[in-house]
Amino acid sequence: MEEFVQSETFRNFKTVPITDLRVKSYLNNPHSRPEDIVLYLGFAENQLVAFRTLFAGTAVSGNEKISFAWCSGNWVHPGFRRKGFSELLLNEAFIDWEGKLMFTNYAPDSEKLYLKTGKFRVIHQFEGFRGYLFPKTRKLFSRADKNVLTGLLSSIADFSISVVSTVRAWFYRARQNSEIRFGELTFPDDECYKFHPEFADSYLFTRGEKDLKWIFKFPWISADKKIISQNYPFSSFSKCFNYHTVKVFVKEKFTGFFIFSVREGHLKTLHFCVPNGIEKEIADYLKRFCVSNKIEVATVYKNEIATELLNQKFPFLHAKKYGQKIYSSFEIKNIGNCKFQDGDGDVIFT
Repeated sequence: MEEFVQSETFRNFKTVPITDLRVKSYLNNPHSRPEDIVLYLGFAENQLVAFRTLFAGTAVSGNEKISFAWCSGNWVHPGFRRKGFSELLLNEAFIDWEGKLMFTNYAPDSEKLYLKTGKFRVIHQFEGFRGYLFPKTRKLFSRADKNVLTGLLSSIADFSISVVSTVRAWFYRARQNSEIRFGELTFPDDECYKFHPEFADSYLFTRGEKDLKWIFKFPWISADKKIISQNYPFSSFSKCFNYHTVKVFVKEKFTGFFIFSVREGHLKTLHFCVPNGIEKEIADYLKRFCVSNKIEVATVYKNEIATELLNQKFPFLHAKKYGQKIYSSFEIKNIGNCKFQDGDGDVIFT
Protein backbone atom coordinates (compact mmCIF):
# COMPACT_ATOMS: atom_id res chain seq x y z
CA MET A 1 0.00 0.00 0.00
CA GLU A 2 2.85 2.37 0.81
CA GLU A 3 4.22 1.96 -2.72
CA PHE A 4 0.77 2.12 -4.30
CA VAL A 5 -0.09 5.56 -2.91
CA GLN A 6 3.14 6.90 -4.44
CA SER A 7 2.37 5.46 -7.86
CA GLU A 8 1.26 7.29 -10.99
CA THR A 9 -1.94 5.23 -11.02
CA PHE A 10 -2.88 6.55 -7.60
CA ARG A 11 -2.03 10.15 -8.51
CA ASN A 12 -4.34 9.95 -11.53
CA PHE A 13 -7.42 8.98 -9.51
CA LYS A 14 -10.08 11.69 -9.63
CA THR A 15 -11.24 10.49 -6.20
CA VAL A 16 -8.52 9.13 -3.93
CA PRO A 17 -9.41 6.03 -1.87
CA ILE A 18 -7.14 6.79 1.08
CA THR A 19 -5.14 9.72 2.46
CA ASP A 20 -1.48 9.83 3.45
CA LEU A 21 -2.53 10.24 7.07
CA ARG A 22 -4.60 7.06 7.05
CA VAL A 23 -1.83 5.18 5.25
CA LYS A 24 0.62 6.10 8.03
CA SER A 25 -1.93 5.09 10.64
CA TYR A 26 -2.63 1.74 8.97
CA LEU A 27 1.07 1.00 8.59
CA ASN A 28 1.68 1.67 12.29
CA ASN A 29 -1.41 -0.09 13.61
CA PRO A 30 -0.18 -2.40 16.40
CA HIS A 31 -2.93 -4.90 15.52
CA SER A 32 -2.09 -5.21 11.82
CA ARG A 33 -0.18 -7.99 10.07
CA PRO A 34 1.85 -7.58 6.85
CA GLU A 35 -0.55 -9.77 4.89
CA ASP A 36 -3.70 -7.85 5.93
CA ILE A 37 -5.75 -6.43 3.07
CA VAL A 38 -7.14 -3.03 4.07
CA LEU A 39 -8.01 -1.39 0.74
CA TYR A 40 -10.41 -2.69 -1.91
CA LEU A 41 -10.88 -0.97 -5.28
CA GLY A 42 -13.64 -1.41 -7.84
CA PHE A 43 -13.16 -0.42 -11.50
CA ALA A 44 -15.55 -0.02 -14.42
CA GLU A 45 -14.59 1.27 -17.86
CA ASN A 46 -11.00 1.77 -16.60
CA GLN A 47 -12.31 4.16 -13.97
CA LEU A 48 -12.18 3.86 -10.17
CA VAL A 49 -15.87 3.76 -9.27
CA ALA A 50 -15.83 2.24 -5.76
CA PHE A 51 -13.55 1.60 -2.82
CA ARG A 52 -13.68 0.22 0.70
CA THR A 53 -11.14 0.66 3.50
CA LEU A 54 -10.68 -1.38 6.67
CA PHE A 55 -8.22 -1.43 9.55
CA ALA A 56 -7.16 -4.28 11.79
CA GLY A 57 -8.44 -4.75 15.31
CA THR A 58 -8.22 -7.31 18.09
CA ALA A 59 -11.07 -8.52 20.28
CA VAL A 60 -10.23 -10.12 23.60
CA SER A 61 -12.85 -12.53 24.92
CA GLY A 62 -11.72 -14.49 27.95
CA ASN A 63 -8.31 -15.91 27.10
CA GLU A 64 -8.93 -15.76 23.36
CA LYS A 65 -7.60 -13.04 21.06
CA ILE A 66 -9.47 -12.64 17.77
CA SER A 67 -8.03 -10.69 14.81
CA PHE A 68 -10.66 -8.94 12.73
CA ALA A 69 -11.17 -5.82 10.60
CA TRP A 70 -13.16 -2.67 11.29
CA CYS A 71 -15.08 -1.45 8.23
CA SER A 72 -14.21 2.23 7.94
CA GLY A 73 -14.90 3.98 4.65
CA ASN A 74 -17.13 2.92 1.77
CA TRP A 75 -17.62 5.01 -1.38
CA VAL A 76 -19.26 4.49 -4.77
CA HIS A 77 -19.23 6.98 -7.66
CA PRO A 78 -22.69 8.64 -7.99
CA GLY A 79 -23.04 7.35 -11.54
CA PHE A 80 -22.49 3.74 -10.48
CA ARG A 81 -24.56 3.51 -7.32
CA ARG A 82 -27.22 0.84 -6.72
CA LYS A 83 -25.37 -1.54 -9.02
CA GLY A 84 -23.91 -3.78 -6.32
CA PHE A 85 -20.34 -2.46 -6.21
CA SER A 86 -20.35 -1.77 -2.49
CA GLU A 87 -21.67 -5.21 -1.59
CA LEU A 88 -19.24 -6.84 -4.02
CA LEU A 89 -16.25 -5.25 -2.26
CA LEU A 90 -17.73 -6.14 1.14
CA ASN A 91 -17.98 -9.77 0.08
CA GLU A 92 -14.32 -9.75 -0.98
CA ALA A 93 -13.33 -8.35 2.42
CA PHE A 94 -15.51 -10.93 4.15
CA ILE A 95 -13.63 -13.73 2.38
CA ASP A 96 -10.14 -12.30 2.97
CA TRP A 97 -10.82 -11.67 6.67
CA GLU A 98 -12.35 -15.14 7.15
CA GLY A 99 -15.75 -13.74 8.01
CA LYS A 100 -14.49 -11.52 10.83
CA LEU A 101 -15.66 -7.92 10.29
CA MET A 102 -17.15 -5.24 12.54
CA PHE A 103 -18.54 -1.75 12.04
CA THR A 104 -19.84 1.22 14.03
CA ASN A 105 -19.89 5.03 13.62
CA TYR A 106 -22.06 4.54 10.56
CA ALA A 107 -24.39 6.66 8.42
CA PRO A 108 -27.97 5.34 8.08
CA ASP A 109 -27.49 4.32 4.43
CA SER A 110 -24.33 2.38 5.29
CA GLU A 111 -26.10 0.56 8.10
CA LYS A 112 -28.87 -0.51 5.69
CA LEU A 113 -26.28 -1.88 3.26
CA TYR A 114 -24.55 -3.94 5.93
CA LEU A 115 -27.80 -5.32 7.31
CA LYS A 116 -29.01 -6.18 3.81
CA THR A 117 -26.20 -8.73 3.53
CA GLY A 118 -27.50 -10.68 6.52
CA LYS A 119 -23.93 -11.10 7.80
CA PHE A 120 -24.02 -8.75 10.79
CA ARG A 121 -25.73 -8.66 14.15
CA VAL A 122 -25.66 -6.19 17.04
CA ILE A 123 -23.19 -7.02 19.80
CA HIS A 124 -23.61 -3.76 21.72
CA GLN A 125 -26.07 -0.86 21.88
CA PHE A 126 -24.82 2.38 23.44
CA GLU A 127 -27.45 4.04 25.65
CA GLY A 128 -26.02 7.52 25.54
CA PHE A 129 -26.73 11.24 25.62
CA ARG A 130 -26.70 14.05 23.10
CA GLY A 131 -27.10 17.63 24.29
CA TYR A 132 -27.34 20.90 22.35
CA LEU A 133 -25.99 24.06 24.01
CA PHE A 134 -24.86 26.51 21.30
CA PRO A 135 -26.05 24.66 18.16
CA LYS A 136 -25.66 26.09 14.66
CA THR A 137 -28.64 25.66 12.34
CA ARG A 138 -26.33 25.43 9.31
CA LYS A 139 -24.87 22.23 10.75
CA LEU A 140 -28.18 20.77 11.88
CA PHE A 141 -30.07 21.45 8.66
CA SER A 142 -28.35 20.85 5.33
CA ARG A 143 -30.76 23.19 3.50
CA ALA A 144 -30.20 26.15 5.83
CA ASP A 145 -28.10 27.90 3.16
CA LYS A 146 -30.27 26.89 0.21
CA ASN A 147 -30.83 30.53 -0.81
CA VAL A 148 -30.45 34.07 0.49
CA LEU A 149 -33.71 33.96 2.47
CA THR A 150 -32.99 30.69 4.25
CA GLY A 151 -29.45 31.88 4.90
CA LEU A 152 -30.77 35.06 6.52
CA LEU A 153 -33.30 33.14 8.62
CA SER A 154 -30.54 30.75 9.69
CA SER A 155 -28.33 33.64 10.80
CA ILE A 156 -31.19 35.17 12.81
CA ALA A 157 -31.93 31.78 14.40
CA ASP A 158 -28.28 31.23 15.31
CA PHE A 159 -28.06 34.68 16.92
CA SER A 160 -31.23 34.06 18.92
CA ILE A 161 -30.02 30.65 20.07
CA SER A 162 -26.69 32.13 21.12
CA VAL A 163 -28.40 34.80 23.22
CA VAL A 164 -30.68 32.30 24.96
CA SER A 165 -27.83 29.85 25.59
CA THR A 166 -25.59 32.61 26.95
CA VAL A 167 -28.27 33.71 29.42
CA ARG A 168 -28.86 30.12 30.53
CA ALA A 169 -25.12 29.63 30.99
CA TRP A 170 -25.00 32.63 33.37
CA PHE A 171 -27.34 30.79 35.73
CA TYR A 172 -25.48 27.50 35.63
CA ARG A 173 -23.61 26.83 38.86
CA ALA A 174 -22.44 23.27 39.41
CA ARG A 175 -21.63 22.17 42.92
CA GLN A 176 -18.05 21.02 43.11
CA ASN A 177 -17.01 18.17 45.37
CA SER A 178 -14.02 19.43 47.37
CA GLU A 179 -12.61 15.91 47.60
CA ILE A 180 -12.40 15.48 43.82
CA ARG A 181 -10.03 17.40 41.58
CA PHE A 182 -9.58 17.27 37.80
CA GLY A 183 -6.25 17.86 36.04
CA GLU A 184 -6.27 18.74 32.34
CA LEU A 185 -3.77 17.51 29.73
CA THR A 186 -3.80 17.14 25.96
CA PHE A 187 -2.69 13.52 25.88
CA PRO A 188 -2.31 10.90 28.65
CA ASP A 189 0.97 10.98 30.57
CA ASP A 190 2.99 8.09 32.01
CA GLU A 191 0.89 8.05 35.17
CA CYS A 192 -2.22 7.46 33.06
CA TYR A 193 -0.60 4.75 30.97
CA LYS A 194 0.62 2.87 34.04
CA PHE A 195 -2.82 2.98 35.62
CA HIS A 196 -4.52 -0.39 35.13
CA PRO A 197 -7.70 -0.91 37.16
CA GLU A 198 -9.05 -4.39 37.77
CA PHE A 199 -12.06 -3.90 35.47
CA ALA A 200 -9.88 -3.18 32.40
CA ASP A 201 -9.69 -6.86 31.49
CA SER A 202 -13.45 -7.01 30.91
CA TYR A 203 -13.33 -4.72 27.84
CA LEU A 204 -13.75 -6.43 24.49
CA PHE A 205 -11.28 -4.06 22.79
CA THR A 206 -8.38 -3.27 25.10
CA ARG A 207 -6.76 0.09 24.41
CA GLY A 208 -3.71 0.48 26.54
CA GLU A 209 -0.57 2.57 26.19
CA LYS A 210 0.50 1.13 22.84
CA ASP A 211 -2.92 1.68 21.25
CA LEU A 212 -3.48 5.20 22.54
CA LYS A 213 0.00 6.35 21.54
CA TRP A 214 -0.61 4.95 18.04
CA ILE A 215 -3.94 6.78 17.76
CA PHE A 216 -2.57 10.13 18.92
CA LYS A 217 0.70 9.91 16.99
CA PHE A 218 -0.94 8.95 13.70
CA PRO A 219 -4.20 10.91 13.45
CA TRP A 220 -6.62 10.78 10.53
CA ILE A 221 -7.58 14.46 10.79
CA SER A 222 -5.30 17.40 10.06
CA ALA A 223 -5.68 21.17 10.37
CA ASP A 224 -3.21 21.65 7.52
CA LYS A 225 -5.03 21.89 4.19
CA LYS A 226 -1.74 21.62 2.30
CA ILE A 227 -1.29 17.95 3.15
CA ILE A 228 -4.93 16.99 2.71
CA SER A 229 -6.30 15.78 -0.60
CA GLN A 230 -9.34 17.68 -1.82
CA ASN A 231 -10.54 14.53 -3.62
CA TYR A 232 -11.08 12.35 -0.56
CA PRO A 233 -14.78 11.92 0.33
CA PHE A 234 -14.36 11.29 4.07
CA SER A 235 -12.94 12.99 7.15
CA SER A 236 -9.45 14.36 6.57
CA PHE A 237 -9.45 18.07 7.42
CA SER A 238 -10.77 20.09 10.32
CA LYS A 239 -9.91 23.64 11.26
CA CYS A 240 -10.41 22.68 14.91
CA PHE A 241 -9.90 19.14 16.21
CA ASN A 242 -8.35 18.63 19.65
CA TYR A 243 -8.03 15.83 22.17
CA HIS A 244 -8.43 16.46 25.90
CA THR A 245 -7.26 14.18 28.70
CA VAL A 246 -8.63 14.74 32.21
CA LYS A 247 -6.96 13.13 35.21
CA VAL A 248 -9.11 12.40 38.26
CA PHE A 249 -7.84 12.86 41.81
CA VAL A 250 -9.86 11.78 44.85
CA LYS A 251 -8.47 13.27 48.08
CA GLU A 252 -5.40 14.17 45.98
CA LYS A 253 -4.83 10.54 45.01
CA PHE A 254 -4.75 9.76 41.28
CA THR A 255 -7.64 7.38 40.59
CA GLY A 256 -8.14 7.44 36.81
CA PHE A 257 -8.57 9.51 33.67
CA PHE A 258 -10.88 10.05 30.72
CA ILE A 259 -10.45 11.37 27.18
CA PHE A 260 -12.72 13.40 24.94
CA SER A 261 -12.34 15.31 21.69
CA VAL A 262 -13.71 18.59 20.39
CA ARG A 263 -14.13 18.94 16.65
CA GLU A 264 -15.54 22.24 15.40
CA GLY A 265 -17.88 22.66 18.33
CA HIS A 266 -18.81 18.99 18.81
CA LEU A 267 -17.60 17.35 22.03
CA LYS A 268 -17.41 13.53 22.05
CA THR A 269 -16.28 11.40 24.98
CA LEU A 270 -13.93 8.62 23.86
CA HIS A 271 -12.26 6.70 26.66
CA PHE A 272 -12.97 6.26 30.36
CA CYS A 273 -10.70 4.70 32.93
CA VAL A 274 -12.33 5.99 36.11
CA PRO A 275 -13.68 4.51 39.36
CA ASN A 276 -17.38 4.09 40.07
CA GLY A 277 -19.21 6.63 42.22
CA ILE A 278 -17.99 9.85 40.59
CA GLU A 279 -20.32 9.91 37.58
CA LYS A 280 -22.08 13.09 38.76
CA GLU A 281 -18.79 14.92 39.21
CA ILE A 282 -17.64 13.93 35.71
CA ALA A 283 -20.99 15.01 34.25
CA ASP A 284 -20.67 18.37 36.01
CA TYR A 285 -17.12 18.76 34.70
CA LEU A 286 -18.32 18.16 31.13
CA LYS A 287 -21.11 20.70 31.59
CA ARG A 288 -18.68 23.34 32.87
CA PHE A 289 -16.40 22.67 29.92
CA CYS A 290 -19.29 22.97 27.46
CA VAL A 291 -20.37 26.28 28.99
CA SER A 292 -16.91 27.86 29.17
CA ASN A 293 -16.00 26.73 25.61
CA LYS A 294 -19.43 27.37 24.05
CA ILE A 295 -19.76 23.80 22.82
CA GLU A 296 -22.45 23.36 20.19
CA VAL A 297 -23.21 19.66 20.68
CA ALA A 298 -22.04 17.11 23.25
CA THR A 299 -22.24 13.33 22.77
CA VAL A 300 -21.59 10.89 25.62
CA TYR A 301 -22.04 7.14 25.23
CA LYS A 302 -20.97 5.93 28.68
CA ASN A 303 -24.29 4.97 30.20
CA GLU A 304 -23.66 5.99 33.82
CA ILE A 305 -22.56 9.51 32.89
CA ALA A 306 -25.18 9.83 30.15
CA THR A 307 -27.83 9.02 32.77
CA GLU A 308 -26.57 11.82 35.01
CA LEU A 309 -26.71 14.27 32.11
CA LEU A 310 -30.22 13.19 31.14
CA ASN A 311 -31.43 13.52 34.73
CA GLN A 312 -29.99 17.04 35.03
CA LYS A 313 -30.19 18.50 31.50
CA PHE A 314 -29.65 22.15 32.43
CA PRO A 315 -27.99 24.22 30.94
CA PHE A 316 -28.45 22.35 27.62
CA LEU A 317 -31.20 23.79 25.43
CA HIS A 318 -32.24 20.32 24.36
CA ALA A 319 -31.09 16.84 25.32
CA LYS A 320 -32.07 13.37 24.22
CA LYS A 321 -31.09 9.73 24.45
CA TYR A 322 -28.63 8.88 21.72
CA GLY A 323 -26.39 5.99 20.84
CA GLN A 324 -25.19 3.93 17.94
CA LYS A 325 -24.56 0.19 17.83
CA ILE A 326 -21.54 -2.03 17.26
CA TYR A 327 -22.15 -4.77 14.71
CA SER A 328 -20.14 -7.96 14.22
CA SER A 329 -20.19 -10.67 11.55
CA PHE A 330 -18.80 -13.31 13.93
CA GLU A 331 -19.67 -14.64 17.34
CA ILE A 332 -18.09 -13.34 20.54
CA LYS A 333 -18.19 -15.69 23.53
CA ASN A 334 -19.73 -14.30 26.72
CA ILE A 335 -20.59 -11.04 24.95
CA GLY A 336 -22.97 -10.15 27.77
CA ASN A 337 -20.03 -9.79 30.15
CA CYS A 338 -18.01 -7.52 27.86
CA LYS A 339 -17.63 -3.75 28.30
CA PHE A 340 -17.13 -1.13 25.63
CA GLN A 341 -15.57 2.32 25.31
CA ASP A 342 -17.22 5.38 23.71
CA GLY A 343 -14.42 5.64 21.16
CA ASP A 344 -14.33 2.02 20.00
CA GLY A 345 -13.79 1.42 16.29
CA ASP A 346 -12.85 4.52 14.29
CA VAL A 347 -14.83 6.93 16.51
CA ILE A 348 -11.71 8.00 18.40
CA PHE A 349 -10.00 8.94 15.11
CA THR A 350 -12.75 11.21 13.75
